Amino acid sequence: MCLILDTNRYGLFLNPNNEDMKPVRNWVDKKNGKIAYAPIGKMRDELAKYPKMRRQFEQYRRAGKLKNFLVEAIEQRKESLPSLRSDDPDIIALAQVSGVRLLVSNDKNLHADFKTIVRGKIYQTRAHKRLLRNDLCP
Repeated sequence: MCLILDTNRYGLFLNPNNEDMKPVRNWVDKKNGKIAYAPIGKMRDELAKYPKMRRQFEQYRRAGKLKNFLVEAIEQRKESLPSLRSDDPDIIALAQVSGVRLLVSNDKNLHADFKTIVRGKIYQTRAHKRLLRNDLCP
């Protein structure tokens, strides 16, 4: 079971007091949850801005909780994407390459693209924690 964490959620994910991210952190830290990631575009740039998130991702990688995908595969997939409402082709391409169908995001345009192109589910708040029990990962 895995998810894609939208870059605009990194700060909230790191905040131990954020009630909406607690179920996601718990799922990744204590259960079978994994995060799909590729060091490309906004994902790479935002990670560079958050040294604490970079360290967290490194811990997840060592623990087998971070699934890293090749930049080349994401770049190739991006070339065949249809027109998007969002400015996140890397996330859509990552979802297609990885087969991940669960996105943690608060970006409405990205939601529209993810639901239409990936046919995935969106986690926004703790009210959506039931999605963390579903197997939406290949």
